[in-house]
Amino acid sequence: MHTLFGSIRRVLTTVLLASSLVSLAAHAQEPVKLTLWFTDSRAQYKTWLEKSAAEFRKANPNVSFEIVQMSPNDAYIKWPASIAAGNQPDITWMFFAFSAWVNDIPGGTLAPMDDVINALGKDKFHPDGLSAWRYKDKYLGIPYTRQPFYLFWRKDKFAEAGLPAPKTWDDIINAAKVLHKPEKGQYGIAIAGKNDWTVRQNFELVLYSNGGHLLTKDGKAAFDNDVGRKAIDIYTALFKYTPPGSLNAAYAEVNRSFATGTAAMAISLPVALSQFHDANPGKAGQVGALIPSDAGLAMTMQNNKGWSIFEKSKHQAEAKKFVQFLYETDQYARGLEASALGGLALYDDKQAVDMYFDRVGSVKAYPDVVKTLLSNHSGYYSGIDWYGQNPKGGLVGSKGIVERNLNMHLAKKQDTAQTAQAIQRELKEIFD
Repeated sequence: MHTLFGSIRRVLTTVLLASSLVSLAAHAQEPVKLTLWFTDSRAQYKTWLEKSAAEFRKANPNVSFEIVQMSPNDAYIKWPASIAAGNQPDITWMFFAFSAWVNDIPGGTLAPMDDVINALGKDKFHPDGLSAWRYKDKYLGIPYTRQPFYLFWRKDKFAEAGLPAPKTWDDIINAAKVLHKPEKGQYGIAIAGKNDWTVRQNFELVLYSNGGHLLTKDGKAAFDNDVGRKAIDIYTALFKYTPPGSLNAAYAEVNRSFATGTAAMAISLPVALSQFHDANPGKAGQVGALIPSDAGLAMTMQNNKGWSIFEKSKHQAEAKKFVQFLYETDQYARGLEASALGGLALYDDKQAVDMYFDRVGSVKAYPDVVKTLLSNHSGYYSGIDWYGQNPKGGLVGSKGIVERNLNMHLAKKQDTAQTAQAIQRELKEIFD
Protein backbone atom coordinates (compact mmCIF):
# COMPACT_ATOMS: atom_id res chain seq x y z
CA MET A 1 0.00 0.00 0.00
CA HIS A 2 2.77 2.39 0.95
CA THR A 3 4.54 1.45 -2.25
CA LEU A 4 1.37 2.18 -4.24
CA PHE A 5 0.87 5.58 -2.60
CA GLY A 6 4.55 6.34 -3.06
CA SER A 7 4.29 5.54 -6.74
CA ILE A 8 1.22 7.73 -7.08
CA ARG A 9 3.00 10.61 -5.33
CA ARG A 10 6.01 10.25 -7.62
CA VAL A 11 3.78 10.25 -10.70
CA LEU A 12 1.87 13.31 -9.50
CA THR A 13 5.10 15.11 -8.62
CA THR A 14 6.52 14.33 -12.04
CA VAL A 15 3.36 15.57 -13.75
CA LEU A 16 3.27 18.76 -11.69
CA LEU A 17 6.97 19.41 -12.27
CA ALA A 18 6.61 18.84 -15.99
CA SER A 19 3.61 21.16 -16.03
CA SER A 20 5.56 23.81 -14.14
CA LEU A 21 8.52 23.54 -16.49
CA VAL A 22 6.24 23.89 -19.51
CA SER A 23 4.62 26.93 -17.88
CA LEU A 24 7.99 28.47 -17.06
CA ALA A 25 9.29 27.79 -20.55
CA ALA A 26 6.23 29.40 -22.05
CA HIS A 27 6.61 32.37 -19.71
CA ALA A 28 10.30 32.65 -20.55
CA GLN A 29 9.46 32.90 -24.21
CA GLU A 30 6.84 35.59 -23.81
CA PRO A 31 7.79 38.59 -25.96
CA VAL A 32 9.62 41.31 -24.06
CA LYS A 33 10.27 44.73 -25.52
CA LEU A 34 12.89 46.88 -23.77
CA THR A 35 12.92 50.62 -24.39
CA LEU A 36 16.40 52.08 -24.00
CA TRP A 37 17.21 55.78 -24.04
CA PHE A 38 20.74 56.72 -24.98
CA THR A 39 21.28 60.32 -23.95
CA ASP A 40 24.13 61.20 -26.28
CA SER A 41 23.43 62.06 -29.89
CA ARG A 42 26.66 60.85 -31.53
CA ALA A 43 25.72 58.36 -34.24
CA GLN A 44 28.35 55.72 -33.44
CA TYR A 45 26.76 55.06 -30.06
CA LYS A 46 23.47 53.94 -31.57
CA THR A 47 25.32 51.73 -34.04
CA TRP A 48 27.15 50.07 -31.15
CA LEU A 49 23.97 49.52 -29.13
CA GLU A 50 22.05 48.12 -32.07
CA LYS A 51 24.86 45.59 -32.66
CA SER A 52 24.96 44.72 -28.95
CA ALA A 53 21.20 44.26 -28.89
CA ALA A 54 21.43 41.94 -31.89
CA GLU A 55 24.13 39.89 -30.13
CA PHE A 56 22.05 39.71 -26.97
CA ARG A 57 19.01 38.47 -28.89
CA LYS A 58 20.91 35.41 -30.13
CA ALA A 59 20.64 33.95 -26.65
CA ASN A 60 17.44 35.82 -25.77
CA PRO A 61 15.26 35.69 -28.90
CA ASN A 62 12.13 36.78 -27.07
CA VAL A 63 13.67 40.17 -26.19
CA SER A 64 13.43 43.06 -28.65
CA PHE A 65 14.64 46.62 -28.28
CA GLU A 66 13.53 50.14 -29.04
CA ILE A 67 16.66 52.30 -28.87
CA VAL A 68 15.93 56.01 -28.69
CA GLN A 69 18.79 58.45 -29.02
CA MET A 70 18.75 62.06 -27.85
CA SER A 71 21.06 64.87 -26.77
CA PRO A 72 21.79 65.51 -23.08
CA ASN A 73 19.82 68.76 -23.31
CA ASP A 74 16.77 66.82 -24.52
CA ALA A 75 17.22 64.25 -21.75
CA TYR A 76 17.02 66.94 -19.08
CA ILE A 77 13.50 67.67 -20.35
CA LYS A 78 12.37 64.20 -21.36
CA TRP A 79 13.29 62.38 -18.16
CA PRO A 80 10.86 64.35 -15.96
CA ALA A 81 8.26 64.58 -18.75
CA SER A 82 8.21 60.81 -19.27
CA ILE A 83 7.99 60.21 -15.52
CA ALA A 84 5.02 62.59 -15.26
CA ALA A 85 3.32 60.76 -18.13
CA GLY A 86 4.15 57.33 -16.70
CA ASN A 87 5.95 56.17 -19.84
CA GLN A 88 9.60 56.28 -18.83
CA PRO A 89 11.94 53.83 -20.57
CA ASP A 90 13.13 50.56 -19.07
CA ILE A 91 16.81 51.49 -19.36
CA THR A 92 18.52 54.86 -19.62
CA TRP A 93 22.07 56.05 -20.13
CA MET A 94 22.38 58.24 -17.05
CA PHE A 95 24.75 60.93 -15.78
CA PHE A 96 25.53 60.33 -12.12
CA ALA A 97 24.84 63.97 -11.21
CA PHE A 98 21.23 63.62 -12.44
CA SER A 99 20.48 60.20 -10.96
CA ALA A 100 19.37 61.33 -7.47
CA TRP A 101 17.29 64.12 -8.99
CA VAL A 102 15.52 61.70 -11.34
CA ASN A 103 15.13 59.13 -8.55
CA ASP A 104 13.39 61.61 -6.27
CA ILE A 105 10.90 62.90 -8.84
CA PRO A 106 7.56 61.32 -7.80
CA GLY A 107 7.22 58.18 -9.89
CA GLY A 108 10.83 58.29 -11.07
CA THR A 109 12.41 55.85 -8.64
CA LEU A 110 15.42 54.06 -10.07
CA ALA A 111 15.82 50.36 -9.40
CA PRO A 112 18.66 49.32 -7.09
CA MET A 113 21.56 48.03 -9.17
CA ASP A 114 23.46 46.45 -6.28
CA ASP A 115 22.76 42.92 -7.50
CA VAL A 116 24.23 43.57 -10.95
CA ILE A 117 27.26 45.35 -9.48
CA ASN A 118 27.89 42.39 -7.17
CA ALA A 119 27.53 39.97 -10.08
CA LEU A 120 30.04 41.97 -12.14
CA GLY A 121 32.43 42.26 -9.19
CA LYS A 122 32.22 45.33 -6.98
CA ASP A 123 36.01 45.47 -6.65
CA LYS A 124 36.40 45.76 -10.43
CA PHE A 125 34.93 49.28 -10.48
CA HIS A 126 37.00 52.36 -9.73
CA PRO A 127 36.03 53.15 -6.11
CA ASP A 128 35.35 56.86 -6.72
CA GLY A 129 33.42 56.07 -9.87
CA LEU A 130 31.24 53.56 -8.05
CA SER A 131 30.65 55.53 -4.84
CA ALA A 132 29.35 58.47 -6.90
CA TRP A 133 26.21 56.42 -7.67
CA ARG A 134 25.41 55.58 -4.04
CA TYR A 135 22.26 57.26 -2.74
CA LYS A 136 19.67 56.23 -0.14
CA ASP A 137 21.48 52.96 0.56
CA LYS A 138 21.45 51.77 -3.04
CA TYR A 139 23.34 52.18 -6.28
CA LEU A 140 21.19 54.22 -8.65
CA GLY A 141 23.19 53.08 -11.65
CA ILE A 142 26.28 51.24 -12.77
CA PRO A 143 29.29 53.34 -13.82
CA TYR A 144 30.53 52.70 -17.36
CA THR A 145 32.89 55.53 -18.32
CA ARG A 146 34.18 58.89 -17.10
CA GLN A 147 34.49 62.02 -19.23
CA PRO A 148 37.19 64.51 -18.17
CA PHE A 149 37.75 67.85 -19.92
CA TYR A 150 41.28 68.92 -20.86
CA LEU A 151 43.05 71.69 -22.71
CA PHE A 152 44.45 70.24 -25.95
CA TRP A 153 47.22 72.16 -27.70
CA ARG A 154 49.23 71.84 -30.90
CA LYS A 155 52.89 71.27 -30.06
CA ASP A 156 53.98 72.01 -33.62
CA LYS A 157 52.22 75.38 -33.72
CA PHE A 158 53.63 76.37 -30.33
CA ALA A 159 57.12 75.45 -31.52
CA GLU A 160 56.74 77.43 -34.77
CA ALA A 161 55.73 80.50 -32.75
CA GLY A 162 58.53 80.04 -30.21
CA LEU A 163 56.06 79.43 -27.37
CA PRO A 164 56.96 77.21 -24.40
CA ALA A 165 54.73 74.38 -23.25
CA PRO A 166 51.83 75.98 -21.36
CA LYS A 167 51.20 75.46 -17.65
CA THR A 168 48.93 78.26 -16.46
CA TRP A 169 45.85 80.05 -17.77
CA ASP A 170 48.00 83.12 -18.35
CA ASP A 171 50.14 80.93 -20.64
CA ILE A 172 47.02 79.79 -22.50
CA ILE A 173 45.67 83.33 -22.95
CA ASN A 174 49.04 84.55 -24.23
CA ALA A 175 49.35 81.61 -26.64
CA ALA A 176 45.82 82.14 -27.94
CA LYS A 177 46.68 85.77 -28.66
CA VAL A 178 49.96 84.92 -30.43
CA LEU A 179 48.47 82.08 -32.49
CA HIS A 180 45.34 84.00 -33.46
CA LYS A 181 45.72 84.97 -37.12
CA PRO A 182 42.21 85.32 -38.53
CA GLU A 183 43.52 86.79 -41.78
CA LYS A 184 45.09 83.36 -42.41
CA GLY A 185 42.09 81.41 -41.19
CA GLN A 186 43.95 80.48 -38.01
CA TYR A 187 42.40 81.00 -34.57
CA GLY A 188 43.91 80.79 -31.13
CA ILE A 189 41.49 78.45 -29.43
CA ALA A 190 38.16 76.67 -29.84
CA ILE A 191 35.76 76.83 -26.89
CA ALA A 192 31.98 76.73 -26.72
CA GLY A 193 29.70 79.75 -26.50
CA LYS A 194 26.30 78.22 -27.25
CA ASN A 195 23.72 77.93 -24.50
CA ASP A 196 24.10 74.20 -23.90
CA TRP A 197 26.06 71.77 -21.72
CA THR A 198 29.36 72.20 -23.59
CA VAL A 199 29.99 75.80 -22.53
CA ARG A 200 29.25 74.84 -18.92
CA GLN A 201 31.69 71.96 -18.94
CA ASN A 202 34.35 73.95 -20.83
CA PHE A 203 34.04 76.68 -18.23
CA GLU A 204 34.19 74.25 -15.33
CA LEU A 205 37.71 73.24 -16.35
CA VAL A 206 38.74 76.85 -15.76
CA LEU A 207 36.77 77.14 -12.53
CA TYR A 208 37.81 73.90 -10.84
CA SER A 209 41.45 74.04 -11.91
CA ASN A 210 41.84 77.36 -10.10
CA GLY A 211 40.16 76.14 -6.92
CA GLY A 212 36.68 77.49 -7.60
CA HIS A 213 33.37 75.80 -6.90
CA LEU A 214 29.66 76.17 -7.46
CA LEU A 215 28.79 74.64 -4.08
CA THR A 216 30.39 74.34 -0.66
CA LYS A 217 30.89 71.03 1.13
CA ASP A 218 27.60 71.56 2.95
CA GLY A 219 25.64 72.37 -0.20
CA LYS A 220 25.56 76.18 -0.20
CA ALA A 221 25.99 78.38 -3.27
CA ALA A 222 29.68 79.33 -3.55
CA PHE A 223 30.25 80.95 -6.92
CA ASP A 224 30.14 84.73 -6.51
CA ASN A 225 33.66 85.33 -5.24
CA ASP A 226 37.08 86.31 -6.57
CA VAL A 227 37.82 82.85 -8.00
CA GLY A 228 34.43 82.57 -9.69
CA ARG A 229 34.68 86.02 -11.24
CA LYS A 230 38.26 85.37 -12.35
CA ALA A 231 37.14 82.19 -14.08
CA ILE A 232 34.57 84.21 -16.04
CA ASP A 233 37.25 86.72 -17.01
CA ILE A 234 39.65 83.98 -18.14
CA TYR A 235 36.98 82.36 -20.28
CA THR A 236 36.04 85.75 -21.74
CA ALA A 237 39.68 86.54 -22.56
CA LEU A 238 40.03 83.22 -24.38
CA PHE A 239 36.76 83.72 -26.24
CA LYS A 240 38.27 86.73 -28.05
CA TYR A 241 40.49 84.33 -29.97
CA THR A 242 37.88 81.81 -31.13
CA PRO A 243 36.67 81.22 -34.71
CA PRO A 244 33.76 83.30 -36.07
CA GLY A 245 30.35 82.11 -34.93
CA SER A 246 31.64 80.69 -31.64
CA LEU A 247 28.68 82.12 -29.77
CA ASN A 248 26.76 79.27 -31.42
CA ALA A 249 29.58 76.72 -31.09
CA ALA A 250 29.06 73.58 -29.03
CA TYR A 251 30.72 70.17 -28.73
CA ALA A 252 30.83 69.24 -32.44
CA GLU A 253 32.02 72.68 -33.58
CA VAL A 254 34.81 72.83 -31.00
CA ASN A 255 36.15 69.40 -31.95
CA ARG A 256 35.83 70.13 -35.67
CA SER A 257 37.81 73.38 -35.37
CA PHE A 258 40.64 71.57 -33.62
CA ALA A 259 40.61 68.52 -35.91
CA THR A 260 40.77 70.62 -39.08
CA GLY A 261 43.62 72.75 -37.72
CA THR A 262 41.49 75.88 -37.68
CA ALA A 263 42.18 76.31 -33.96
CA ALA A 264 45.55 75.81 -32.27
CA MET A 265 43.97 74.79 -28.96
CA ALA A 266 40.66 73.48 -27.67
CA ILE A 267 38.92 72.64 -24.43
CA SER A 268 37.15 69.33 -24.88
CA LEU A 269 36.86 65.68 -24.01
CA PRO A 270 39.67 63.35 -25.16
CA VAL A 271 37.60 62.59 -28.26
CA ALA A 272 39.21 65.79 -29.61
CA LEU A 273 42.48 63.88 -29.76
CA SER A 274 40.87 60.95 -31.57
CA GLN A 275 39.22 63.19 -34.14
CA PHE A 276 42.43 65.16 -34.69
CA HIS A 277 44.34 61.94 -35.34
CA ASP A 278 41.70 60.68 -37.78
CA ALA A 279 41.99 63.93 -39.74
CA ASN A 280 45.79 64.23 -39.40
CA PRO A 281 47.37 60.76 -39.18
CA GLY A 282 50.73 62.20 -40.24
CA LYS A 283 50.96 64.50 -37.20
CA ALA A 284 51.40 61.82 -34.53
CA GLY A 285 52.73 63.23 -31.30
CA GLN A 286 51.95 66.85 -32.18
CA VAL A 287 49.17 67.32 -29.61
CA GLY A 288 49.55 67.80 -25.88
CA ALA A 289 46.96 67.71 -23.12
CA LEU A 290 46.95 69.40 -19.74
CA ILE A 291 44.87 70.93 -17.00
CA PRO A 292 46.12 74.52 -16.85
CA SER A 293 46.04 76.14 -13.43
CA ASP A 294 47.09 79.35 -11.75
CA ALA A 295 46.81 77.56 -8.40
CA GLY A 296 48.84 74.43 -9.07
CA LEU A 297 45.75 72.18 -9.07
CA ALA A 298 44.98 69.26 -11.38
CA MET A 299 41.21 69.47 -10.97
CA THR A 300 38.86 69.36 -13.93
CA MET A 301 35.25 68.80 -14.90
CA GLN A 302 34.85 65.03 -14.55
CA ASN A 303 31.58 63.42 -15.56
CA ASN A 304 30.60 59.83 -14.78
CA LYS A 305 28.09 58.04 -16.97
CA GLY A 306 26.45 54.67 -16.70
CA TRP A 307 23.29 52.60 -16.82
CA SER A 308 20.11 52.98 -14.78
CA ILE A 309 16.81 51.09 -14.84
CA PHE A 310 13.49 52.54 -13.75
CA GLU A 311 11.74 50.80 -10.87
CA LYS A 312 8.48 50.88 -12.85
CA SER A 313 9.94 48.77 -15.65
CA LYS A 314 7.84 45.65 -16.13
CA HIS A 315 10.93 43.85 -17.36
CA GLN A 316 13.57 44.60 -14.75
CA ALA A 317 15.10 41.12 -14.91
CA GLU A 318 15.62 41.29 -18.68
CA ALA A 319 16.82 44.91 -18.47
CA LYS A 320 19.40 44.03 -15.82
CA LYS A 321 20.50 41.02 -17.83
CA PHE A 322 21.15 43.22 -20.86
CA VAL A 323 23.01 45.85 -18.84
CA GLN A 324 25.22 43.13 -17.36
CA PHE A 325 25.79 41.82 -20.90
CA LEU A 326 27.23 45.22 -21.88
CA TYR A 327 30.11 44.63 -19.43
CA GLU A 328 31.20 41.37 -21.04
CA THR A 329 34.71 41.76 -22.43
CA ASP A 330 33.83 42.02 -26.13
CA GLN A 331 30.87 44.30 -25.46
CA TYR A 332 32.77 46.59 -23.10
CA ALA A 333 35.61 46.91 -25.61
CA ARG A 334 33.09 47.87 -28.31
CA GLY A 335 31.42 50.40 -26.02
CA LEU A 336 34.76 52.05 -25.30
CA GLU A 337 35.59 52.01 -29.00
CA ALA A 338 32.30 53.75 -29.81
CA SER A 339 33.27 56.55 -27.44
CA ALA A 340 36.46 57.19 -29.47
CA LEU A 341 38.24 58.36 -26.28
CA GLY A 342 35.12 60.31 -25.33
CA GLY A 343 34.79 57.93 -22.36
CA LEU A 344 37.51 56.36 -20.22
CA ALA A 345 36.92 53.03 -18.49
CA LEU A 346 35.54 52.86 -14.95
CA TYR A 347 35.31 49.06 -15.06
CA ASP A 348 38.55 47.15 -14.72
CA ASP A 349 38.56 44.69 -17.59
CA LYS A 350 42.16 44.82 -18.80
CA GLN A 351 41.46 42.59 -21.79
CA ALA A 352 38.63 44.85 -22.94
CA VAL A 353 40.72 48.01 -22.50
CA ASP A 354 43.65 46.43 -24.38
CA MET A 355 41.31 45.41 -27.20
CA TYR A 356 39.94 48.94 -27.34
CA PHE A 357 43.37 50.58 -27.32
CA ASP A 358 44.54 48.22 -30.05
CA ARG A 359 41.70 49.41 -32.29
CA VAL A 360 42.12 53.16 -31.66
CA GLY A 361 44.99 54.67 -33.64
CA SER A 362 45.25 57.79 -31.51
CA VAL A 363 46.29 55.70 -28.49
CA LYS A 364 49.40 54.50 -30.30
CA ALA A 365 50.08 57.91 -31.84
CA TYR A 366 49.84 59.79 -28.53
CA PRO A 367 51.00 57.48 -25.72
CA ASP A 368 52.11 60.38 -23.50
CA VAL A 369 48.71 62.08 -23.77
CA VAL A 370 46.83 58.86 -23.11
CA LYS A 371 48.99 58.27 -20.03
CA THR A 372 48.02 61.73 -18.77
CA LEU A 373 44.34 61.09 -19.40
CA LEU A 374 44.35 57.75 -17.61
CA SER A 375 46.30 58.97 -14.60
CA ASN A 376 43.90 61.62 -13.31
CA HIS A 377 40.51 60.78 -11.80
CA SER A 378 40.23 64.06 -9.89
CA GLY A 379 37.39 66.42 -10.71
CA TYR A 380 33.95 67.76 -9.96
CA TYR A 381 30.61 68.16 -11.70
CA SER A 382 28.08 70.97 -11.40
CA GLY A 383 25.33 70.26 -8.90
CA ILE A 384 27.53 67.68 -7.15
CA ASP A 385 30.78 69.59 -6.68
CA TRP A 386 32.14 69.27 -3.11
CA TYR A 387 28.67 68.51 -1.78
CA GLY A 388 28.18 65.02 -3.16
CA GLN A 389 25.19 63.09 -4.48
CA ASN A 390 21.95 64.96 -3.81
CA PRO A 391 18.41 65.23 -5.24
CA LYS A 392 18.82 68.85 -6.37
CA GLY A 393 22.04 68.45 -8.32
CA GLY A 394 20.32 67.70 -11.61
CA LEU A 395 18.51 71.03 -11.50
CA VAL A 396 21.75 72.94 -12.10
CA GLY A 397 22.08 71.38 -15.54
CA SER A 398 18.40 70.98 -16.36
CA LYS A 399 17.75 74.66 -15.64
CA GLY A 400 20.84 75.68 -17.63
CA ILE A 401 22.04 78.03 -14.91
CA VAL A 402 25.72 78.23 -15.85
CA GLU A 403 25.40 77.88 -19.61
CA ARG A 404 22.58 80.39 -19.99
CA ASN A 405 24.36 83.07 -18.00
CA LEU A 406 27.71 82.46 -19.68
CA ASN A 407 26.09 82.68 -23.09
CA MET A 408 24.50 86.02 -22.12
CA HIS A 409 27.84 87.25 -20.83
CA LEU A 410 29.71 86.26 -23.99
CA ALA A 411 26.99 87.99 -26.00
CA LYS A 412 27.79 91.10 -23.93
CA LYS A 413 24.34 91.26 -22.39
CA GLN A 414 25.69 91.23 -18.84
CA ASP A 415 29.10 91.93 -17.32
CA THR A 416 31.27 89.71 -15.12
CA ALA A 417 29.75 90.89 -11.84
CA GLN A 418 26.19 90.51 -13.12
CA THR A 419 26.96 87.02 -14.44
CA ALA A 420 28.51 85.86 -11.16
CA GLN A 421 25.61 87.33 -9.19
CA ALA A 422 23.01 85.71 -11.45
CA ILE A 423 24.62 82.25 -11.17
CA GLN A 424 24.95 82.66 -7.40
CA ARG A 425 21.33 83.77 -7.06
CA GLU A 426 19.97 80.86 -9.08
CA LEU A 427 22.11 78.37 -7.17
CA LYS A 428 20.77 79.75 -3.90
CA GLU A 429 17.20 79.38 -5.15
CA ILE A 430 17.86 75.67 -5.57
CA PHE A 431 20.06 74.80 -2.61
CA ASP A 432 19.42 77.36 0.14
